[in-house]
Amino acid sequence: MKSSSLTDQTQENFRRRGTSFSKPFNLLLASFFIVQVVIGVFVIVYFIGGELRNMQVDGLRLQLEGRQHSLENYLEDRLALLEDYSKLPIFVAGVMHPYEQKANVVDFINALNLLKEDAYFALQDYAGDAIYSDAKVSIFMLKGNDLSSLIKLEKPYVIDIVMLSRGGPDCCYWRLSVPVRYNGLAEGVLTAFIPVSLDSLSLSDDDKARLSLFYNDELVVTRGTVEEPSLTQNTETRFPGIKLVESVSWQQVESQVQYLITGIIIALIIGSATLSLIIHLVGRKFLIMPHTKLQAVSMELEKEVERQTSDLKQKTAELFVENRERKDAQTAAYEAEQLITALLEGIGAAFFIVDPETGYIMDYNEGALSMFNVDADDLYSNACHVVFGDREGNMKEFLCPDSLDQETYVEGVAHDATGRSFPISRHLVGVEVRGKKHLGVILFDITERKNLERRLSIAQKLESIGELAAGVAHEINTPIQYIGDSVQFIEETYVDVAAVMAIKDQLVQRCRDAGMHGDLIGQIEELQEDVDLDFVMNELPKACSRALDGTDRVAKIVRAMKQFSHPGSEGKTPVDLNQSLENTITVAKNEWKYVAEVELDFDPLPLVPCLVGDMNQVFLNLIVNAAHAIENVVGNSGEKGQIKVSTRKGAKFVSIMISDTGCGIEPGNRDKIFDPFFTTKEVGKGTGQGLAIAHDIVVERHGGTIDVKSEVGKGSTFIVTLPYE
Repeated sequence: MKSSSLTDQTQENFRRRGTSFSKPFNLLLASFFIVQVVIGVFVIVYFIGGELRNMQVDGLRLQLEGRQHSLENYLEDRLALLEDYSKLPIFVAGVMHPYEQKANVVDFINALNLLKEDAYFALQDYAGDAIYSDAKVSIFMLKGNDLSSLIKLEKPYVIDIVMLSRGGPDCCYWRLSVPVRYNGLAEGVLTAFIPVSLDSLSLSDDDKARLSLFYNDELVVTRGTVEEPSLTQNTETRFPGIKLVESVSWQQVESQVQYLITGIIIALIIGSATLSLIIHLVGRKFLIMPHTKLQAVSMELEKEVERQTSDLKQKTAELFVENRERKDAQTAAYEAEQLITALLEGIGAAFFIVDPETGYIMDYNEGALSMFNVDADDLYSNACHVVFGDREGNMKEFLCPDSLDQETYVEGVAHDATGRSFPISRHLVGVEVRGKKHLGVILFDITERKNLERRLSIAQKLESIGELAAGVAHEINTPIQYIGDSVQFIEETYVDVAAVMAIKDQLVQRCRDAGMHGDLIGQIEELQEDVDLDFVMNELPKACSRALDGTDRVAKIVRAMKQFSHPGSEGKTPVDLNQSLENTITVAKNEWKYVAEVELDFDPLPLVPCLVGDMNQVFLNLIVNAAHAIENVVGNSGEKGQIKVSTRKGAKFVSIMISDTGCGIEPGNRDKIFDPFFTTKEVGKGTGQGLAIAHDIVVERHGGTIDVKSEVGKGSTFIVTLPYE
């Protein structure tokens, strides 16, 4: 009974304490509701209302900026298309040869449009004279400073507005003008006239706004109406003189603000009432009633907290020591990883780790992504054979080892995601990841080393050939000079011998007429018939001429061999490229004489500083390739193709064009022909290094360019440009 009474008394005390705590709680809750509503209404009316008005203004400004960007994009798109038109050969030819090309220009422009818009075009030469102009806009062709600034390339374009009339659908036109360039100089101006319209600025008929376009502060076109007073915003476009102005009615702005304020106040009252009710219900259940119970257990909890705090301090000290040791170990591991990564990146190595059991790539560095031109998503957590299995060559076996039993160092040729081939070396090392053995693959791009090896090999071969050619040329030149001198002596003395023979014939005739020395005359006539003296005397001058022509040709070939094989100096020297081309054609004659005729079209060229031995090698590779391409077409038919070698002088560069009527280059191979080891010839007939060497010599060693134009079935033209200043 005593225990039951004590429990009832405790519960009564809890009830009384709860009741006494409930009154101030309810009073505080009511006060909170009233204060919250009053402050909220004040903030909404005086602060949020002002911000809403500012937001309306900002909204109008942002809307106008968006229309400004739409207008600028509209003009930039048409300007970009017009610039593309100006680069078309028909326009370039039109300004360079206006009389010959005028009919073609007119036909082309009549079929032309600008992003499916009605537009008028005008084409002027560098002096501003019209080559073509639509009659409607002919009086608005570009003149004065605008024309001069385009011709002098002081401006890349001119954009303005011209007015044909006041009002009407076609009263105003955008005038877009760009230079027509040829060899980097402006030779004319192409102009497009586009009707001015606000349809592209996202303004619908339902918009309660007025949008106006001004040019040089003069109204061009406007759309929409608003009630006054109005809120007006304007913005300048990045094109000089072109401005947009947009206006909306203040009454419309205020009505929208009042509507939003009313909605926010209603939402505030409903929300505050709902929140107060929820707080009341939750507070009664979870605050007032538990409050008294919490006081009863508070003391016991304090004692338990003191005991747990003592244990926690001890555990904290132990964890502090353990955590410090772990951080030291992590720091050491991180520094080691950073050192290895920096070393690999510093030496330009690609590195990735392969799980030998699954074949998956577990980790990689940035060098692997850049070397193979792949994304991180393609490489990370993908099987190695999936990443490299579909590449050309033996990439899968080369880059995806399955054990350390393979050779730890090998060299080969790899292909990146674009199909570019390049030589690499592979180092295989064992690494441990999470206690498991993995394979580390380290790859080096050895293109530069291979280029150096090829250059050294070529230099050694050319040096040997040069020494041999010089010796052979010397050995051949001496007897050829003997032969030539002897034949020339015979040719020169033939005239004297012929005079003696003529006198001899007169002597024989006189002796025959006088009946003297008949036996000697008979012997002479018999001997003349035996040796066919008349034929010998007639053919001897021709034989001497043919012999001298042959010795001249041999001497020319010998000189060409000596000049072609001459190693030259270590630095660049001024070279007559026309003479070098003639020497190369002579040396390579055995390659082309059975399949092609060679046509030369040389401009007078200045002396070009270059490495003569290297450039001879480039010309030889291109001429031999041209002969082989023609041979693939004519075969053994006996027909001959044509190789044309041309040279041209530019402002700062000279150009060498070598064309053939061979089989041409497939479009899919044109981006690969300068890659090392790429060849379309049969095995044993090509190494894939000739054009790679030519590209390296022209581009890397001479600062020039080498390009190709080709059409399958018609032939190819290789164009080499070299600076001479």
